Amino acid sequence: MPDPRKKIQHLVSALEELRLHVGRKDVAIGIQKVNAMLYFSLANACLRGRCVLLYGGIGANKTTLVNLLASSFLSMDLEEAEDLMVTGHPEQTEEKIVGFLDPRQWTAASAAAESTQVLWTKWAKSNWKLINEINRFPSGKQNLFLEILQKRKISYAGQVYLPGDTCYFATMNPELSATYPMDEALLDRISACVPAAQPDFLAGLLLSERERELSDLARMLPRLTPQEFSSLPEKVAEKTLDSQVELSILSLIRDFTLCERAPAFDKTQLSGSKPSLGLCSGCHYHNNPEAICWQIDEGLSDRVRQDLRIFCRAFAYLLDREADLEVLKAIAPYIIWHRVTSLRSILDRPPYYGVGKLAHVAMLVEKSINRTMNERSEMNMIFSRAVDGETDITQAIEALSTFDDPVSRLDFIPALEQLR
Repeated sequence: MPDPRKKIQHLVSALEELRLHVGRKDVAIGIQKVNAMLYFSLANACLRGRCVLLYGGIGANKTTLVNLLASSFLSMDLEEAEDLMVTGHPEQTEEKIVGFLDPRQWTAASAAAESTQVLWTKWAKSNWKLINEINRFPSGKQNLFLEILQKRKISYAGQVYLPGDTCYFATMNPELSATYPMDEALLDRISACVPAAQPDFLAGLLLSERERELSDLARMLPRLTPQEFSSLPEKVAEKTLDSQVELSILSLIRDFTLCERAPAFDKTQLSGSKPSLGLCSGCHYHNNPEAICWQIDEGLSDRVRQDLRIFCRAFAYLLDREADLEVLKAIAPYIIWHRVTSLRSILDRPPYYGVGKLAHVAMLVEKSINRTMNERSEMNMIFSRAVDGETDITQAIEALSTFDDPVSRLDFIPALEQLR
């Protein structure tokens, strides 16, 4: 079977030529520039069990793009793809989303049946699930999606449906009168959040050239066969991460999570205390621009590490390149920024002016990776040699104590003391 990547590349070209997606190329990966909303959606389509959230104003092509990709990846008409999504509103019921009890089970012919029969919806049974306008669902309905993303199964009336390997997508508009706050636990299970902007002037000119109906143009997109769609996770898994990427991911997670005064070094376990509420005011690293942990309220869970690794591979596969540090630097901010809260005292200052949260997280990501590859190189070598038994642990601890680095003090030294 030929590699489906060429067909995906043809799909990208077709979306632009047919004026179905004309977003600007806002992410640079080496010398390549791509549109973040499109390529994160494509990457998610190559994976299973992950969820990408497209966040932006009304008319930013979020829902349409996901449905167009469903039409191409699942080889179906656009109208069929649109039937696979659920759209949020306060009166949306669980029965409309996942399924309802089959009334035929109470007839005399089937009265002897012991198990409850549920008629599952198309959305529940599909392996491509779009949750449209997710923040228009009240918190109770958001908990339903949290359970689905967490357990990868759907429960209703005592019955369980296993949808199997599924691609999850969600769209979200800014806060309006009919929207609800997003649950933080649900946000943590969303792998990437990508801002979507309304068409700019040039995009508007290009869209004005589109004269045919959207559904007619969608039929002209290349289609993947079921075998090609099923093979995508294996193709992504063939991409390997080099040691620098693995080390940078681990250091990045710890840079965002470490806090010298936090119990068990985990800021998420503090009751009512956060760096923004004064937790780090007496910390040795407070106000140190090289330290990241005090600038962010929440730590990062291990799900972030898994998402960073798998999306690095997916982007490397789509762009036919190595999964290196350039890929990690480009995608990491989109995987982290919706899971953390930047300190207002930092975010309100230039160059962020209160709204540049993604840019702030991108700055922290680059700072962490650059420091891991440069200032921490000797420190990393000392630790790795001690773990491998090549050097004496006591001498390694003494050497690491000379580095004024939170990773050395709060991670490396305690780990070696356990080995001693």
